[in-house]
Amino acid sequence: LKIAILAEKYATDLRWYVDTILKLISISGDYVSDSIWHRVVQIVTNHPQGDLQGYAAATLFVAVSPHRCHETTVSVAAYVLGEFGFLIAERAGMSGEEQFHVLHQHWFNVDTKTRAILISTYAKLANLYEECRPLVAPIFARSKNSSDVEVQQRCAEYAAMREAFS
Repeated sequence: LKIAILAEKYATDLRWYVDTILKLISISGDYVSDSIWHRVVQIVTNHPQGDLQGYAAATLFVAVSPHRCHETTVSVAAYVLGEFGFLIAERAGMSGEEQFHVLHQHWFNVDTKTRAILISTYAKLANLYEECRPLVAPIFARSKNSSDVEVQQRCAEYAAMREAFS
């Protein structure tokens, strides 16, 4: 926590701050509290000027591309790509469908709290990209029967919204 506070306090560039906190998450993993990654999301979200949002989306896309990465990285990436993935969707190898595949490879390795974030991201991807809809629909259908109430409710609500607006 202290490293994150110092990084934010003395950051001269927000890109450097994002890189530093992502490095902290990759090294410290389980010892990084939720408040730290929430702060990164808050900073990225509240700074639309410049290219910080696109930079964060591209950096996190690369960070979650390996099959093995820390769950906190998956949580941050899911949130940021869900909100700002459209900024990188035109780049080679970073389409909406690629974003879905890069995130979904972690589905079976994360807990239900992260799955709930992934479900929201999948709904956003399916809304933006036609090619993601057939990929997302079976996940929502299977997860409507999840033992976790949060996952179950999100899937049921997003699936209902898709049907209502299709």
